[in-house]
Amino acid sequence: MKTFSVFDLPIHLSDNYEDWLINRIEKNIGTHVVTMNSEMAMMAQENKDLNNSIKKADLVVPDGSGVIIYLKRRGKKQNRIAGIELAESLIKRLGQRGAEYPICFYGASVGVTDKAAQKFRQIVPQINIINNHGFLKEPELSAWYEKIKEVQPKLILVGLGVPRQEMWICEHRYLAPNAVWIGVGGSFDIWGGVKERAPKFFCDNNLEWLYRLYQEPWRWKRMMVLPRFLLKSLF
Repeated sequence: MKTFSVFDLPIHLSDNYEDWLINRIEKNIGTHVVTMNSEMAMMAQENKDLNNSIKKADLVVPDGSGVIIYLKRRGKKQNRIAGIELAESLIKRLGQRGAEYPICFYGASVGVTDKAAQKFRQIVPQINIINNHGFLKEPELSAWYEKIKEVQPKLILVGLGVPRQEMWICEHRYLAPNAVWIGVGGSFDIWGGVKERAPKFFCDNNLEWLYRLYQEPWRWKRMMVLPRFLLKSLF
């Protein structure tokens, strides 16, 4: 897969990440997927651990309008791939294969992954999901790790927020070395009905960040990296 650099970070260019990942799952090739947006790219300029995690990833997907603008200005035609949509499509496709393709949900607040798992069980009755929240403490945490090692999920989705989820995946891939691991941020909240995703108009017009700011006004300081990213991209 072709790569291009966004600042000092790799981005993989493709029109079909999903089938590529399904192929990796079928061949038991362990894969760490990062869905990178402008906020993550800027955060990685100051956070060496996050920077290293992105560079070590097997697949870095452009998830953010700012990243797409950066690529287009440099002559690279690439569609934005929303991480939540990529993950959801993989869940449904693997879920149809039943018990032989277990899926793992880890992260979010207590009870959220329960609701998310129930949603997908209603859509795909034969789906095989194990799940837990992201606030486990010992001895429950060790027991959860043992569960992952025992089940050996084919797809592991981690919603611990950036940068924690990316670094956590790097440190814990040994639990299921043949799995596809993806950091999904707040996706569990949306799947579990705790929050709503931005309406289609916002998604189609690169304004999803604005809707998130409306939902979570406390994020305004973090959102200040967006104009910084744009200026850095342009000049």
